[in-house]
Amino acid sequence: MIHNIQPPVLEVNDLTAAYGQSIILRGTTLTVKKGAVTTVMGRNGVGKTTLLKTIMGLLPAQHGSIVFNNEKITSLPPYKKAKAGIAYVPQGREIIPKLTVYENLLLGLQAHTDRKARIPEDEIYALFPILKDFRKRAGGNLSGGQQQQLSIARALVSRPTLLLLDEPTEGIQPSIAQEIGAILQQLVQEKGLSVLLVEQKIDFANQVTDHYYFMDRGKMVMDGTAEDLKHSALEKHISV
Repeated sequence: MIHNIQPPVLEVNDLTAAYGQSIILRGTTLTVKKGAVTTVMGRNGVGKTTLLKTIMGLLPAQHGSIVFNNEKITSLPPYKKAKAGIAYVPQGREIIPKLTVYENLLLGLQAHTDRKARIPEDEIYALFPILKDFRKRAGGNLSGGQQQQLSIARALVSRPTLLLLDEPTEGIQPSIAQEIGAILQQLVQEKGLSVLLVEQKIDFANQVTDHYYFMDRGKMVMDGTAEDLKHSALEKHISV
């Protein structure tokens, strides 16, 4: 019996990237499967955020390749990667504080290929009911958890096929982190969204992850499915 194995949505091969003279990624390789959550873990400063920035094109790759949906996108600028279907939620959220919730969501349409596209309000507000209640409120007046929900919602407005998420649980209360985890699972299962997640919190990662990678000094040192990896191994690779 031949199994229909889908090609990965993202392949990162032997990626090198640097800030000035400081080399951060040293031959990083990973694969993200379609309709699954792939999580990169590791101590602070090992290159996790740099990896996402390089995939998104915010930092140039010095060596190696990035393949998205079977197309090489290594040197494309960020806006072209966004239009191709990659959305990025950076660490620290980066919503526009003086704009309302609704205006922040409108910014997500910039990455949409259809100029006449509108915010899929029913879908977005079904996932994030609090944003409907607060749609006229300034983004800067939301709590940290609500801002995180807004930043994810804004990324989803363009209907991406791949979502890059950098530490979405940082600085938010556990109940909202759990809600975000449930929303990610729903999007993966119902919409077939692929997610590349950078995360430090094991409990949250275990809630959502299909496949783990562990990073140390700019390269992957271990990977496996959620079932493969024991909690003690996870602890060992992210504890200081």
